[in-house]
Formats: sequence, structure tokens, C-alpha cells
Amino acid sequence: MLNRIYQMKAFMALGAINFRIFIFGQSVSLVGTWMQRLAMSWLVLRLTGSATGLGLVELSNQAPILITGFFAGHILDRYDMKKILIITQSLCMLQAFSLAFLDFTGIIRYQQVLFLSFMLGLVTSIDLPARQASVVRMLDRPDQLNSALTINSTIFNLARLVGPAFAGFAIQAVGETMCFFLNGIAYIAVIFSLTRLKIKKVEMPVRQTGWQGFKEGLDYTMRFHALKRILMTSSLFFFLCFPYSTLLPFFARNVFDGDASVLGFFLGSVGLGAITGVIYQASLVPLWKLHIRAIYSLGMFGFGLAAFSLSRSIELSCAALTILGFGMSTGSVCFNTLVQSIIEDDKRGRVMSLYTVGSIGIGPLGSLTAGALADIFGGTFSGLVFGCGAIFLALWMKYKLKTIEPSVLTKLKEKGLANVV
Repeated sequence: MLNRIYQMKAFMALGAINFRIFIFGQSVSLVGTWMQRLAMSWLVLRLTGSATGLGLVELSNQAPILITGFFAGHILDRYDMKKILIITQSLCMLQAFSLAFLDFTGIIRYQQVLFLSFMLGLVTSIDLPARQASVVRMLDRPDQLNSALTINSTIFNLARLVGPAFAGFAIQAVGETMCFFLNGIAYIAVIFSLTRLKIKKVEMPVRQTGWQGFKEGLDYTMRFHALKRILMTSSLFFFLCFPYSTLLPFFARNVFDGDASVLGFFLGSVGLGAITGVIYQASLVPLWKLHIRAIYSLGMFGFGLAAFSLSRSIELSCAALTILGFGMSTGSVCFNTLVQSIIEDDKRGRVMSLYTVGSIGIGPLGSLTAGALADIFGGTFSGLVFGCGAIFLALWMKYKLKTIEPSVLTKLKEKGLANVV
């Protein structure tokens, strides 16, 4: 029975035992992560009442990636990936328990939240590209990659659906402290799974310094025109997509005059759309055509955000957010899969660090901009600016990304992945 499941295109990555172990830990940990994200947003609104305050927390969390992310790839390509992940996940657990302690004792302040958010971002600047780069090293065959990324994204978005729902009711019942504490406990599951993993090591020809490793990764990207264009476009994609996470708490509290459970419904709707998106992403499409799907995904995201910004009905808002989540998750998986498929194994850590800097590092600048616009001109104006911006970017991408098709197809043929779906 299980062998039949593993032979299906959508689930073939589960045939790799290391990937199955990894997904088990991720499933538990990500629910806790999404509980903390909602609790953090609600806590910041309670402390500041400002969308700009939310944007600053988001920026403080991701700012370290703009600095250390450039050199993270060298660390990942040179040192034991498994040990790195155990260390980073342990530090994330410590951050969650610190938030729980400060909130429980009633001594928490906005400045402390900013500091702990920055420290988490510092760890994440290593942890995120490590998890992205390690996925391919857990697999048995190259043609399992699209399945692995799709399953990983499905788990992420299931957690996005379940975590906020639990968090909304937990906050109403006992406060944000419980969410932070449960997130800390959840990290134990992923740390346990990591101790049982076997991640393949890639032999590097010459030992380099961090700067040399970064420079080589950047030179490789700049010479590879298709990769450069994809990374630049994905950066714009995430700049426009990130602000939704700042706007949702603002709308839930200030526009709909709701409590944390309303925010939970909003985030859950995004998760529902995202799950639908990754299921759709599992449908058969050649790797070299993924950029076309990314274009339509961004257009759907823009439409969903614009519709949400104009809605004053919780039901209609949830429907719009479902469309938003579908477009965002599908586009994200498309870019990630395309980048991972065309780069060389010995450059993977460094290129994925650049990808992380260009996406996760740039995105919070959009969140800060959206928060400032919401405080000055209102949430509707801010949402429409970014929603319409996403639609215009989709139209621009339709012209620009078409030029990379021959280069991408050639690279995939070299790696024997041209017909992989």
C-alpha cells in the first residue's frame, strides 16, 4: 500500500526515509511557529496599537538575513548541515521560551519583542537556507525534488491553517503566553527528528574563506542570466507578498473591530488557499514551464489582496484571502523549485542564501512600507497599493521571464530533468 503511494508523482519524495523523518518534525514544529506568529502580532498590536509597529517587528526579524544571509551559504556548504540545523532549532526554542517567560511575568515591553525578534532573525538567516538546501540532500533521486518541495509546502500551509485557529482561541482563553510556550515545546519534535536524519555531504574542491565563497556564489549567479532574472523577479514577488501579514492584524482589530479569533480566521483562510495551491502545484507540469505558473499565481495574489482591502464583510474577506493564499503559495513553490532545479549541487548553499536574502530579506521592507501607509492613509489604501502592484508585476513578468525559457530548458536537459514534472 505504502509503496503504491510512494510511486505516485505527488508523493514520491516520501519514499526517501530521511525526508519522511524530516517532515514529521516539521509538521509539529510549524504548527507551533504559526501559533507564535499570530500571538506575536496580537501582542505587538496590544502594546503599540500601530501597523508601523508590526512592520518594524517584521523588519527586525528579517533584517539579519540582509547581512548574514550573504555568508550563510559558505557555512552551509562547508560544515555539517545536520549539526547546523540542530543548533539553530535549539536557539529558536530558547527564543520562544524567553517570550513565554516575559509575557507570563507581565514584564514584556515592545523593545524586548523587537530584540527577541531580531535574535530569531539572526538564527533564521542560517536556519532557513539550511533547511531549503538540505531537502534535496535527503532525497534518493533528483526527480523527487518537485514532490519534496510540494509536500514541504503543503505541511507548511496546513500548519498555517491549524496554528492560527488554535492560537486565536488560546489567546482569548488564556493569553499569548500559551502560544509562545507551546511553540517552544514543538521545537523538541523537530530537534528529535534531526538527530535521526542522515543528510548527504557534498565534497567541495577547494576550501575557501566566507568572502570567497560568497563572491563565487554571486559570480555564478551573475553569469547565469536565467538564474539572475529568476532571483530578481522572486525578490519583487516577496516584496509585494509579505505585507499581507502586517495588514491582517491591523484589519482584524482596527477595521473589523474584532478579537484574536478574527485574525485566526483570516490567517486560516490564507492557509486554506495555500493548501489548495500546493495541491494544484502537484499537478503535472514540466519544470521549465514553472515560471508561467508563477506569473498567474502573482496575479491571483494581487486580486485577492485588493478584494480583501475593499471588503467589509468577514465572509467575503475570508474568500478573498483564500484566493490570496492560493496565489502566494503556488508562486513561492514555483520559484523555489525552479531555482533548486537549475543550480549545481556544490553551489546550492550559496545560491539558496542569495535566494533567501532576495526574498525573505527584502520582503519585510514591503511590510514596513505597508504598515506606514496603513497608519497614514488607512489599511484600504495600503492594501490596494500592494494588490495592484502585484497585478502589474505579473503583467511585467509575462514579458520578461519568457526570454529565459531556452536557457532554463538547456540547463534542465544537462541535468536530465527536462521532462520531469
